[in-house]
Amino acid sequence: MNQYDNLWNAIETRVKQNNDASTLDMSHSDNLMVNQVKQRTAQIFILEIILDKHRKQFGTRYFPLSGEEALYHLVFTRTNWLPAQIRTLSLSDALFVIAELFRDGNLQEGVRNFLGTQGLRNVSYPLDEFSDRDWAPKENEVHLSLP
Repeated sequence: MNQYDNLWNAIETRVKQNNDASTLDMSHSDNLMVNQVKQRTAQIFILEIILDKHRKQFGTRYFPLSGEEALYHLVFTRTNWLPAQIRTLSLSDALFVIAELFRDGNLQEGVRNFLGTQGLRNVSYPLDEFSDRDWAPKENEVHLSLP
């Protein structure tokens, strides 16, 4: 398995557990919850890809922008809000601030190709009920920090 597979599986498992969908058969593409779980997994997967790129650009060995710090720094670079304000944002609010980064054109071809193999539908599904706990940045980060 490559690092994208490992990251996707870690996120999908967490999303399913947090949303009482652990026994969900992900092959049923006509099931609303299946599609919501896939979309939420993709959303967090793309966030991790964006943050990995941001860490590589702005992180240092002295301040690597680990975990949530990468998201806070990304929001800071785009808004110039005070760090104390940024830390009060929910995950949904932070994603709203950086929403334009989630466009396909901003993703590397390899990432787009990987997402194309995940059975995602070309439709948006409501994710309002999904928890911020679906994102575990320190757990996810290890899957992308491999050589």
